[in-house]
Amino acid sequence: MSETPQQPEQPENDQAAETPPSSEQPKLPKSLTFRITPVSLLAVVAILVCATPLAWAAYPWGLLIYLLPLGLAWWILRTRTTVSPEQVAVRTALSGGRFGWDEIASLRLDENRWLKAVLTSGKEITLPAVRVRDLPRLSVMSGGRLPNPESQE
Repeated sequence: MSETPQQPEQPENDQAAETPPSSEQPKLPKSLTFRITPVSLLAVVAILVCATPLAWAAYPWGLLIYLLPLGLAWWILRTRTTVSPEQVAVRTALSGGRFGWDEIASLRLDENRWLKAVLTSGKEITLPAVRVRDLPRLSVMSGGRLPNPESQE
């Protein structure tokens, strides 16, 4: 009894052979959001606990001390920068704004290590929670309008 050699099994539909290799760019997310880490809220809880004896010692006006940790929590939760392929949206505790990638002339490093967008009008807008390490992601989201520092030598 001799067995006839069999060919390896082939998939029934040759989709892999029919589709040419894709040279398209990887699909971008709709947006990226840069925030202050929520772990910072632990500091707010610590301030709240430490302020409690002082607040109750000077009752009722001492309760106003609670406004400090509440304001800090509000700032941490609200401050963010959201970038999409079309625009950049900045939101701080009291204000916000949007501008397109074409309006950005350059980026500048802030003294707080956050980046600032220098607009073509000359106005500088701080990009909260965006740091130098985030430049490659900003470059990808801008569609190449901002140069990628990792690709330059």
